[in-house]
Amino acid sequence: MGPMNLFTLQMGAVALAFASASAVAAPTVIEAKTFTFSNPDSNVADVLVSDTGGAATIRFSDFADSMAVMSSDADGNGYSGDVSFAARSGYLITGYSFSATFVGTLDAAVPPGGLAGAGSASNRGSVSLFASGDNTWSGNSNRQVNLLNGNDAFVFSSGNTMLKEMTMSLNGSMTVFAMPATWTTPDGVLRSQDSFAGLTLLNPTLTVYTSAVPEPETYAMLALGLAVIGLTRRTRRRLQDGAASV
Repeated sequence: MGPMNLFTLQMGAVALAFASASAVAAPTVIEAKTFTFSNPDSNVADVLVSDTGGAATIRFSDFADSMAVMSSDADGNGYSGDVSFAARSGYLITGYSFSATFVGTLDAAVPPGGLAGAGSASNRGSVSLFASGDNTWSGNSNRQVNLLNGNDAFVFSSGNTMLKEMTMSLNGSMTVFAMPATWTTPDGVLRSQDSFAGLTLLNPTLTVYTSAVPEPETYAMLALGLAVIGLTRRTRRRLQDGAASV
């Protein structure tokens, strides 16, 4: 068995192990300081990475787990999931930033000595994010890669929102295709060597930004305070005008 076939079998065993472990996983619910996050369809628990200063970062472990394909033949995978955010009382969601990195590998086998019969390798992937919230707000972003041999980092972001609730739909797909090199040696022996193609989405994370907003009682107190200040200024002005006319 060639080293590439052995690698493929090993990756298949890892995938089966993840599938067995995730079959009993519970949906993800994260209680951040300023909002509640829910992923009802997760098989692998998402993780709260940080939560400070009005910015909470969540790693989409379930998404990352699905977005990895490696093969010396043809293979593919996809992901579709909906998550939701509900701001706590006294807070609003003011924006978000989603980041990830595509990592692609293309290794087309080449016959030795310049003989004909080279193999081929290709990959293709896409990630899309659609977000919506109250007040008919919505945002949409998409990233695609094709024949990637290296890294492609990207960021989806949106700001200037004032949302109590936000839902987000994440979708991704990946396909790879590889054909071996085949050639005939000068002594007439048919040889072959596997090609390899891979595509992975590394560290998909979302940072949600929130800001404190005054409660209705605070607005009432502020309005009352402004009214008192206005009344005081008008009274002071009348007294000054009266003194000046004496």
